[in-house]
Amino acid sequence: MKRIVLILIAVLTTSFAIGQTATKVNGAEIKFESMTCDFGTLKVGEVKVGYYTFTNIGNKPLILDDVKTSCDCTTIEYPKAPVMPGKTGKIKVTYTAEDPGQINKWITVFSNAESYRVVLKTKGKVLSN
Repeated sequence: MKRIVLILIAVLTTSFAIGQTATKVNGAEIKFESMTCDFGTLKVGEVKVGYYTFTNIGNKPLILDDVKTSCDCTTIEYPKAPVMPGKTGKIKVTYTAEDPGQINKWITVFSNAESYRVVLKTKGKVLSN
């Protein structure tokens, strides 16, 4: 009888510990397919378009409050309507190559997700004409 009680206590303790370590999302949550957009090689003056695809993996509607870029050479378009749980959305990034060199720009996404701020990267290389 003592052995059964000890086994039962061990099982309940283990179950409780596992339940405490599981992450539960109680709201909107954003997950990107990729955190980087690679524009490859461009020439000065060339324009490239890329996309960041994301999914709302939470259980409440996801609202993108704002999306900011680190320079004026990049423009952004993003969904203004809520993205429902399980649905996907896209952020469109248009980059205009201005100066030769490496492209290292940042896109910051602000939302009502539990991870309310996400930083994405754009990269590539601009060649002179």
